[in-house]
Amino acid sequence: MKIYSVINMDIVNSRKLNNRKEINIQLENYFKSLEEQYKDSLVSKITFTLGDEWQIVLRNIKVSYDISTKIKVFLYNFDIECYCGIGIGTISTKEDDDTRKMDGEAFIYARQALEIAKSNKKFYSKKLYTKDCKTVLKGAVPKSNIMEEAAVTCDDDSHVLINYEELINNIIQNNEMIESKFTYKQRNIIALYEKLESYSEIQHKYPNISKSGISRKITSSNYLLTLHNKKMINKLLSSYEKELSLREI
Repeated sequence: MKIYSVINMDIVNSRKLNNRKEINIQLENYFKSLEEQYKDSLVSKITFTLGDEWQIVLRNIKVSYDISTKIKVFLYNFDIECYCGIGIGTISTKEDDDTRKMDGEAFIYARQALEIAKSNKKFYSKKLYTKDCKTVLKGAVPKSNIMEEAAVTCDDDSHVLINYEELINNIIQNNEMIESKFTYKQRNIIALYEKLESYSEIQHKYPNISKSGISRKITSSNYLLTLHNKKMINKLLSSYEKELSLREI
């Protein structure tokens, strides 16, 4: 059974933007570069659906959080935030170049996840436990409804069974809480580090930035923890995909 990821994203308070058309043009150009980078994972081109909402369909669900995070970072350059709903499951139609011509449970879950993300702006949310998270994953559940061998022991020695969806969402929420606290200077250093991949290369191109300064900003931001979290999310998504593909849903 083939498992897909559908990602629905929407700009926060898009109606209040004075430059909506310009932002959409910038996004369209950025999407082209992402489509080239993820051509082996994408089922179709990234498609604008309703207003400022766009949709991504992936046959490789492992990269779901990576690609959505890259779009969020890109929009941050314009001081724009966005909501993200990730749906994991099957599709009931054939693959198509236009996401709007496809349907299935992965699409339904993505819409539901996006609504949950948007509802987090309210005072209380039963799904999200931090106001700093705008990304939610919702997916198909095998008959067992749990991760096999995933029992953890609480202080009272009772066993709590954790499912993939809950575990992945918890890591996402922790990650986005950390990232929401990045300062402007930390974000700039992180962007340089991701582009140049070493302290030495940053200092070589920007002599006014010291290695100690780079190290302090990387360390104080907890950026390396967010990288580890992203790797863990990718691994869990791979395991989740395998679990779903082997069981009746």
